[in-house]
Amino acid sequence: MVRAVTSLHGKAIGLAQQPDGRLIVPGGYVSGEHGNQISLPSPSRVAFFDDFLGAGQVFSTTIADGWRSRKGSDGGCVDWTVTPAVGGTVIGTIGATTASMAVSGIQLDRGLSWKANQGDLVFQSRIKLSAITNIAVFLGFTDQTAALEMPIQSAASVDTLTTNATDAVGFLFDTSMATDTWWLTGVANDVDATPVNSAFAPVANTYETLRIEVSPLGAATFFRNGVQIGNAMLGAVTPTIALTPVVALFNRTTTGNPTATLDYVNVSGLRG
Repeated sequence: MVRAVTSLHGKAIGLAQQPDGRLIVPGGYVSGEHGNQISLPSPSRVAFFDDFLGAGQVFSTTIADGWRSRKGSDGGCVDWTVTPAVGGTVIGTIGATTASMAVSGIQLDRGLSWKANQGDLVFQSRIKLSAITNIAVFLGFTDQTAALEMPIQSAASVDTLTTNATDAVGFLFDTSMATDTWWLTGVANDVDATPVNSAFAPVANTYETLRIEVSPLGAATFFRNGVQIGNAMLGAVTPTIALTPVVALFNRTTTGNPTATLDYVNVSGLRG
C-alpha cells in the first residue's frame, strides 16, 4: 500500500505501509502528523529521541547518556533528574535567591552535534512548567556548552530581548517581557532575528509540545501542539554553526523553586 503523506517540511511524498504496520518514507522512518512528527535514525537521517526512562538518574556536569546538567550557585537549584514516572520524565528545579541565571538558573544540553546546513534540522520537546509567574525559560538550540548561559532572555524593557548566545534559536517565555507569551526568537552571528509574539502562553502544570524546523539557510519555522505559528523566521541561526539542544531557565524573583518537566526531547537532521 502506498499513499501520499506530508513530509517534515510539508512536501507530498510517497509512504509505504508494511505488513507489520510500519510506515516507511523515502530515506527513513517517520511517525506523526505534519508539525508533530518524530523521525527515527536511518541511512539518510541522524535522529535522537530521549523519553527519559530510568530509575532516578541525576544528570550533572559529568556527561551521562549524552546529557550535561548545570545549575546556579543557589542551594535550591536541583540538577535535571530522571524520575521513575510512567512514560518517563526529567525534572529541573530553579533556585530562589536572586533573579539571575548565574545564581538561580539550570541548564540541560548535549554535544554540539547539529548544524542547520545539514538539512531538515528539527527540535521538538513536550514540556510543562510548575509555575508561570516570575520565570524565564528558553528551549531550542544554542551554540555553546562551556558555561551556564541563558541563550536569549528579556531585556526587561517592554518587549525587547538580550541575546547572550552568538547563535541560538528557540522558544522563550520570560515574565520580564511586557507580553507574557511564548516568543519565537533567534540570533545568527550576533545579529538578532525579529522576535515574534506567538500569542500563546503556557498554562501551569500543563504539557505542550514545542517544535522548531530549521532550513539549510538558517530560517526557522515554529509549531505549538502541531500547529504552525506564523511564517518562517529568516536569519534565525547561522547555517554553518554547530548547535546543541538546550533547555534553560531561571527565577525572576527571590521566592519559590519552580520546576520544568520534560516528557521527551527529539532532535533530527539529514545525515552528512
